Amino acid sequence: FSDEILQGCLADFELPAEVHLGQLSMGQRKKAYIAFAMATNTKYLLMDEPTNGLDIPSKSQFRKVIAQHMTEERTVVISTHQVHDVEQMLDHILILDQRSVLLNATMQQIQDHYTFEYRSPQEMDDTVLYAEPTLQGNAVITKRQESDAETQVNLELLFNYKTTQKTGPVL
Repeated sequence: FSDEILQGCLADFELPAEVHLGQLSMGQRKKAYIAFAMATNTKYLLMDEPTNGLDIPSKSQFRKVIAQHMTEERTVVISTHQVHDVEQMLDHILILDQRSVLLNATMQQIQDHYTFEYRSPQEMDDTVLYAEPTLQGNAVITKRQESDAETQVNLELLFNYKTTQKTGPVL
């Protein structure tokens, strides 16, 4: 356990060094729990829905705290439905549906294999693997071609694609 990491995380979350959990709001308690979890210095840390109850600035602080205290020897497993809160921090994705593994890949493998973009209805063609209508046009997934630029992964779109396809963990 590292008191230094605890105090640093509490400071990052703008919480007092002397925390009294009973006097904190739900979001503040969540930040205190995250600070404590990071201070344990465990090799493996499982976080279930860590950003639920956090406001937008606190979600940003959460990502900062996790990034600051990650090492090559440490693995943080995050189980969440709030994928947009964490997608910039991830290096490996596991998508489960009931007892089936629908995807088990690194972010780099996903970026190498798929392109995520928005298309107008006129641009929809047979290269589209999956699409959802949005206010910006259709959010689509296509197989990435060698000439395609690498795009940012849209985890929510990827999850919806994989769960509708019910295909195994292959890309």
